[in-house]
Amino acid sequence: MDMRKIYFDNFQSVQNGILLGISILCFIISGIDYFTERVENLDRILRVLGHLSIILIWCKMFIFRYSVSWNKAGINIRIKKFFGKGFSFKKIRKFQFEENKLIIYKIGNKKYEFDLSNVERSSQRKLIEILDQNTVGNNG
Repeated sequence: MDMRKIYFDNFQSVQNGILLGISILCFIISGIDYFTERVENLDRILRVLGHLSIILIWCKMFIFRYSVSWNKAGINIRIKKFFGKGFSFKKIRKFQFEENKLIIYKIGNKKYEFDLSNVERSSQRKLIEILDQNTVGNNG
């Protein structure tokens, strides 16, 4: 069986911060007439670059079929499906990992299962570590 590796993307990473910074800078400069009047089509070029930077941040989760994106507020887990499932860390009551299945229980007893049987052990451990670090103290 072909074991898959999960692509992990922390939205608060330096890489994403740089892309977001480039995007904001492009949008700000494109709105200043002093710069855009001196160079023809500069405002269009800067707006396109700004949008491309944002697209690069968000399209990673669609490129990788097995991906996990997170920040301090929540996590999006995409395993085998086109769209992933997003969770707020505050609303996760508990999670379990047994027999290559990740089971997440939200507050209100709603249960979500992810089959990790064809995911590499190192990726499974990292996913559990992210959940463990961010859901500490959630016991609803």
